[in-house]
Amino acid sequence: MTPLRPLAVLLCLTASPSFADTGLPDIPHLSETDSVDLLTDLAVANVISQNCAGFEITDAEYDLLNGASGILSTRFRLDPPTYNEMFLHPAYGVLAEEDGCAVEGPKIQALIDRLIGWGAVLE
Repeated sequence: MTPLRPLAVLLCLTASPSFADTGLPDIPHLSETDSVDLLTDLAVANVISQNCAGFEITDAEYDLLNGASGILSTRFRLDPPTYNEMFLHPAYGVLAEEDGCAVEGPKIQALIDRLIGWGAVLE
């Protein structure tokens, strides 16, 4: 996965007037803290799944994680550079942690399941 793909997905999603009928989750309106936590988890899952052996995900799951990030980024009115600075770049710091992959990798499936619980469809 190229580093530009998350940016391209985010640009497409933030330019989109509606997320209806896209297979993306209907993320409930969460508190600001819970939304930031979720967006952080999505960014970390993206980085781990693309860089840690044993935690790879399908293209559909990757698109789901990035689509959900796009929904939350739109709610916060984050442009792609701000999203990258606030969420994606710090998520790469997990890779520098000795056990970052082992700690964060197992959380990916639960996050995907949570998004599916909110109506996401993997295609």
